[in-house]
Amino acid sequence: MAKIYQGSVSVVKNTAGKIAVSADTEGKFTQANVQELYTVMLALAKKHKAEAKFFCPETGGDTPVLMADRWGKPYIALLPERKAPGAVKVTVTKLA
Repeated sequence: MAKIYQGSVSVVKNTAGKIAVSADTEGKFTQANVQELYTVMLALAKKHKAEAKFFCPETGGDTPVLMADRWGKPYIALLPERKAPGAVKVTVTKLA
């Protein structure tokens, strides 16, 4: 299961010619400014005439989130917007 990436990243053009993110301790992008990272990646993809590499689930989404795959490598996922924490109240019903 993917987790939120806890580190800094930089924007790179990978060997497949796609604009992607790469772990970088001196990178200027983190989860805190992921919207700016998303905008920069789109601009660089347009400038270099390359495809920006994003993960989009079948359910769709438009909120960028910096995630880590099972090996800890960062990637951008476009997920549906979540409600504020605590907005969903789960009630337990005793059945027996």
